[in-house]
Amino acid sequence: MIDGEERAARLERLFELERKHDLFSFRIDGWSAWRVMRNPIYWLVAELPVSRPGRPAYVRILEAMRGTLNLARLIAFGGRRELLVKTCRSALRVARGPQYEDVYFDSLLRRGYSCLKLEEINSPDFETQAAAAWRPPDLNPVVFTFWGRVLGRLFPADAMPFCSRVAELLKAELQVVVSPDWLLMRVSTVVWQARLYSLLLARSRPGAILVSDTGEYGLRLAAHRQGIRFIELQHGVFDASQPDAIPLWVEGSAVELVLPDVLATRGDYWSEQLASTRQGRDHAVAVGDAMTDWARARRNTAREGRGVHLVLTSQGLDTSRLVDWIDELANCAPASLEWRLSIKLHPVYDCSPHAFERLKKHERIRIISGAEQPNVFELLADGDLHLTIASACHFDAAAIGVRSMVIPLAGHELLTKTIDGKLFFLACTQSKVWEVAANADAPDLVRANRFSSPGYVDNLAALLPSTSSTLVEAELASCP
Repeated sequence: MIDGEERAARLERLFELERKHDLFSFRIDGWSAWRVMRNPIYWLVAELPVSRPGRPAYVRILEAMRGTLNLARLIAFGGRRELLVKTCRSALRVARGPQYEDVYFDSLLRRGYSCLKLEEINSPDFETQAAAAWRPPDLNPVVFTFWGRVLGRLFPADAMPFCSRVAELLKAELQVVVSPDWLLMRVSTVVWQARLYSLLLARSRPGAILVSDTGEYGLRLAAHRQGIRFIELQHGVFDASQPDAIPLWVEGSAVELVLPDVLATRGDYWSEQLASTRQGRDHAVAVGDAMTDWARARRNTAREGRGVHLVLTSQGLDTSRLVDWIDELANCAPASLEWRLSIKLHPVYDCSPHAFERLKKHERIRIISGAEQPNVFELLADGDLHLTIASACHFDAAAIGVRSMVIPLAGHELLTKTIDGKLFFLACTQSKVWEVAANADAPDLVRANRFSSPGYVDNLAALLPSTSSTLVEAELASCP
């Protein structure tokens, strides 16, 4: 396993390579082929020790077959929708009575927009929530990935010379071995995904498409071909160092570089972090976050007063050493301090709590799976101090006025530049955690708003085409 300094040096060499050899310039079907290769190659070069449980291939094939029937029905008989949203199963984390809501879009959809909802099944742990979803999905987008790969294999894009060149450069200059066939498959899949998505969009004719993550290349390309506004929500930590953040020096239109019409960032802080990118210069708009708005309101009410509440969020990073670190944290806790620790597991990267089982010997530690309630924002709203290696919850905590500490394990260097000794701290030792926990300062609410702008639903609705909002207003006006 490489250390943080070596990882940073390797990634810098990758960025130098792409600029020296002008990799962004090669076009296939009118867009940059390197753009859709860059993300997986970045993570190969970074070698972060991330665990992500895979789903059996036969399960995904069965899902794709069911999805094919649904897609055919929607193309043949589906009508126009005001919005198309693409989200994921693990977003069903908000319990509202007996139902569950999607953290990204359901608060917007409650305003009455007609919608075509695509939901990727990215975790096996949310079946209960899916069965009680307030707004169930219309289609599993695995159908586009499956048929994109099948058709991409049968009818590949004319990009093999470029893929071979990229593979040779990576091997010669970074000692990273990738197959040209694998690279070609990435490109060919996107080509066919865009064509398949175009069939659905031609039928549903939404005024806008909203997606909850980066990497929706095929859908973005199809949106352009249909003249539909494409809005991408910031997902997790997204700054200039991320593989989907395109540097300012790269030339080409938003469509050629597969960029969204709008990148809806959480707050002004993130727009500033992207200032040296094409997204930051041309597309970033701060809109906030629905759950942050909710957590701020909850935190302003009376909180439980049972001593110090620590909240730790995992991310599938360096799990074995993280468990050892937490064990030592509990062992060195001051005897006079009343404390409790809630460990909230990542809903995708830590599907199984098995690795954390031995921490149950500590009666003050509670392990909460990603699909289990309370959700992470409920915990943060009741928390006094947040801990993580490199989770985006580092910033979610700050946005609601909770201090956050970075645990110095593999991958933590992604957050070290934020450490200021006021809102963000480095947990250089376990004893440092207890020292910070014992000295609470009043939160700087003005600064907190920079991480997430207030008024998420209003801000997001303002980005939609005027036709969508006019239709909703007309429907609401007709209600008795």
